[in-house]
Amino acid sequence: MGIANFKRDRKKTVAIVASLSLGGIILLVVSSIVLLRSPEALARQFFPDGDYKIYLQSEVPKEELMAAGNPLNEELKQEILSIDGVTDIIPSRHTLHATIKTDIYQTVGMCDMLTDQNYAAVEAALMEGTMPKDSHSILLDYYDVLSQNENIVVGSTVDFYFGEGQSPISVTISGLYNSGKVYSGHGKMHVDGATIFAPEALFHELHPEITSFDYSWSIVNDPKKTDYVGAELKNIVASHSNIALDEINTVIEYEEMTNSLAFGSMEILSWLVFLFGVINLINTTLSNQIARKQENSILRSIGLTQKQLCKMNICEGLCYASFAILATLIVGLPASIFACRKMSVGAFAGNVMPYQFPVLEMGLFILVLFGMELILSVWTIRRQKKQSLIEQMRAME
Repeated sequence: MGIANFKRDRKKTVAIVASLSLGGIILLVVSSIVLLRSPEALARQFFPDGDYKIYLQSEVPKEELMAAGNPLNEELKQEILSIDGVTDIIPSRHTLHATIKTDIYQTVGMCDMLTDQNYAAVEAALMEGTMPKDSHSILLDYYDVLSQNENIVVGSTVDFYFGEGQSPISVTISGLYNSGKVYSGHGKMHVDGATIFAPEALFHELHPEITSFDYSWSIVNDPKKTDYVGAELKNIVASHSNIALDEINTVIEYEEMTNSLAFGSMEILSWLVFLFGVINLINTTLSNQIARKQENSILRSIGLTQKQLCKMNICEGLCYASFAILATLIVGLPASIFACRKMSVGAFAGNVMPYQFPVLEMGLFILVLFGMELILSVWTIRRQKKQSLIEQMRAME
């Protein structure tokens, strides 16, 4: 009988199930995306080797600082390696500040050296053209070029130089790459990320006086001693000039804030939609009780027990909850997998990350849904018990 009541008014049933499941679908999609965009996973792309980086930070131009004696030297390396918990130091970037000019266009940015360490990643990020095949070929950030000058294309010749006061040389743009797939830069905003890549020979040609172009070191550390290593690195940075410490926790905090701003409002929206569905269900339950008062009295007068009436109400409520959850999974699961796939390609350099089902959020959704149905059923049963069969039938006369 509970199932029959559930199917009695199909339009109303569909409306209630749809309103309940819509909130669940939105919650499933948003929660899946948030789970995919784990702040730790996003931050780890910039810290593939350890939890810390040491990099140059000075008001002195990088080429002058390096020519006078790069602060990232052997002495500093040994000092860092002496820290308990540091297992290795990996030069992660070789960089100078560069300028590119044409008759009508000029851009400045960080130019990273192409090395064995980053060559494959840059090649995978290539959108047009080819990798440099000689010392006078460079790569430009595709989006940086488009935002400033659409006339620069693969094969264009431009003037190029490092720093101020240097005579420019002609170089050819051999390719354009997607900087979003090459993880460089320091700090939470990565403002010093690479916008140009050039062969090592070009660096030595323009600045033969520089012996070390090291701009950033990745510090490989024992995960169990992360806090101690961080404290010791801060002491070292404080005692040296022209260097700074970059920490993975800084990036994690920023990504958490970004996720909260981007998806927090959507999660709130999903719960609001679900709340409207709950209100709709409560109103329907109340109206059904009023409309079925006489019907229930007649059923009880011909032998329907109080226990059977309770089972009927509970069964009807469980049907609403079950069909809402079923609709949420049938529609929401494919939608969330598709959304995560698209988001994964953009957030993880074209890589499709494994889908993770948001167990906690959906478990809470199911708990609230069935809990609400249980509360409504208990309330309905208690309300019916307050009146005897004779009182209910008299009220209908």
